[in-house]
Amino acid sequence: MRVNVVEKMDKRAERAGEVPGDAAASLAVKNFLAAIDSDDSLFCVAQPLAGPSGDESTGGSVYSGDMLLEFRRAEHSRQRSLHFLLVEKLAELLKEAGSQESLATTLCLTTASISVGTSGSQEHAGQKELALWIRLAAKGDSPEQALLRWGLGLAHIQQALLFTSRHLRLHLTQMGN
Repeated sequence: MRVNVVEKMDKRAERAGEVPGDAAASLAVKNFLAAIDSDDSLFCVAQPLAGPSGDESTGGSVYSGDMLLEFRRAEHSRQRSLHFLLVEKLAELLKEAGSQESLATTLCLTTASISVGTSGSQEHAGQKELALWIRLAAKGDSPEQALLRWGLGLAHIQQALLFTSRHLRLHLTQMGN
């Protein structure tokens, strides 16, 4: 997978090409959300993940979707070094996953207004904290192929995030946190 780490993420165009009824994309999103919400994950979704939308200028052969993730625990959210380790490890893992010709991921650390998460773990609603913004883009010879590749790319990101959670837990244990 092609991976770019950027300082600032460009805003996407309006989601005119959104495909909310696609079963493969919906299943990929449900699996991703379940994995991120599991005990194996240090993260939670900071904004709802709707799924991919098509780039109409390409005839629907490119789909992309954005995810905004944050650490579940407030003390982890305040550790900038932990965020940098997250991006470093995630980029390393994603570069080894999937095809560079058909999948691209952009990673960006951004400040986000944190609201109380679904698990209620965020203690300071409205406080500015770092969050990880991930944009996944997939292209194919047809809209159907691009959607399937987007779902596969999301599964790669899911696995990389779970592995990174284990890696960061080990780091935190070694640091005595």
